[in-house]
Amino acid sequence: MNIKSAFIRKRGEKFHVYVEYVEEETGKKKQKSYGSYEKKKDAEKHLIEIKSTINNNKFVAPNSVTLVERCYIYLEEKKDNFSPYTLRNRRSVIRNHIEPFFGDMKLIDISPNILQTYVNKIYKKYSLNSAKNSISFLTALLHEAYRLREIQEDVSSFVITPNKKDASVTNFYTKEEAQLLLERCLDTDLAIPIYFMLGLGLRFGEAVGVRWSDVQLSEGIINVRQTMVHVDGKVTFKSPKTTKSKRRLTAPAELMVLLKEEKLRQNKLKLQGILKNELDLICLNKKFQPWTQQKFFKPFKRLLESNNLRYIKLHELRHTNATLMLLSGTNIKTISERLGHTDIKITMNKYSHVLEEMDKEASENLSKILFK
Repeated sequence: MNIKSAFIRKRGEKFHVYVEYVEEETGKKKQKSYGSYEKKKDAEKHLIEIKSTINNNKFVAPNSVTLVERCYIYLEEKKDNFSPYTLRNRRSVIRNHIEPFFGDMKLIDISPNILQTYVNKIYKKYSLNSAKNSISFLTALLHEAYRLREIQEDVSSFVITPNKKDASVTNFYTKEEAQLLLERCLDTDLAIPIYFMLGLGLRFGEAVGVRWSDVQLSEGIINVRQTMVHVDGKVTFKSPKTTKSKRRLTAPAELMVLLKEEKLRQNKLKLQGILKNELDLICLNKKFQPWTQQKFFKPFKRLLESNNLRYIKLHELRHTNATLMLLSGTNIKTISERLGHTDIKITMNKYSHVLEEMDKEASENLSKILFK
């Protein structure tokens, strides 16, 4: 950067601190005000600070790049470090979170106050995970911009993250509804994914990403080792959500019977030359293709409607699994491990409504024993 000078200019009744520099994009001389003061001594104090940053090569000359533009530049620079799924997610964060809020605001104009307002809004409007993804991306970008001296300070270090817990799960199936769904989904290509989500508590991507090599049929064990995602129409695999998400689960006997039947069916289809299944996936639709959430949604919704079952989201099948385990008396630590949560507190926060009801029931039962 080419800094020409720093000086004070009196305009009206105030003293303005200016820096003159050469704009890199055009080669033209520019001047930028860095504050105005009623007292000359205050302006002189600020001028000394600015000259110090210039002498120590820490001063950042203004540039015209916007925050949104810098986000896309950062993503391009770091693309080899991200999976295709993460790249798509980060582009979505820029497009849906960052761009609507910051618009054409320049990178150098982002202040702690502006960033704090953004953080507060994101945490208020979106789920905890979505908010964390948005803020962590922006924080990494600002760290990088500061390291490269594109901004004078890392404004993200001044921001306070709001204290927000995962929302407690309130929508799930009763035991009777879950039993009906498991019964009615049999003989459809939805059966095994539903059994995985409802019977094992798998996330959708984990369920449709289970391979035959992940299953120990004779021992009744299913290993969750990957999650399947679709990026630009292509199937790709990535590691599960967290390290704890890689887990070894004992499966219900009914699920293992279903898997053994499916294994025989797929083997016959392979012998007939109808099925290749090069990805070794268990869950395939009627066209022998991997499932996507979009393809799964319509037949799943039709299944619920045809059996007079109220609609719940796919992820709420996982919540149903956890809730029914709690109500059956399974201890919270075991449930947390089976769900692949990184911390038991996550499980307790998510299913606090059930724990509160169980606490009331325990109190009532104790009351009957001691006082009646």
